[in-house]
Amino acid sequence: MNPQEQPRESDLERVASLSGSDVQAIDAAVIDALTLSWSDAKNVVASAYASLLSSFPAVPDVFFSYRLRKLVAAGAVEAVGTVDRQLNYQVRLSSHEPAA
Repeated sequence: MNPQEQPRESDLERVASLSGSDVQAIDAAVIDALTLSWSDAKNVVASAYASLLSSFPAVPDVFFSYRLRKLVAAGAVEAVGTVDRQLNYQVRLSSHEPAA
């Protein structure tokens, strides 16, 4: 895996205290920011980040970007373009159920 696809060590230190339910809340915020129409990944991340800023003020937006990439890899989110940290791609809710 390309090292640029992983969060930086300094970012990981800030999210180390997140529980599994915290990560699920972040994933849910990312999913909630999506529709069945294509959207810029950076707008989805910005929306999800803003929606949880008061709940998770120490969590950097790059972690939301990382979680979006994980959701793409899991099949919960569809993407077109190169899926990377730069967020220069488009995403939408998957039109099919991801594999369990």
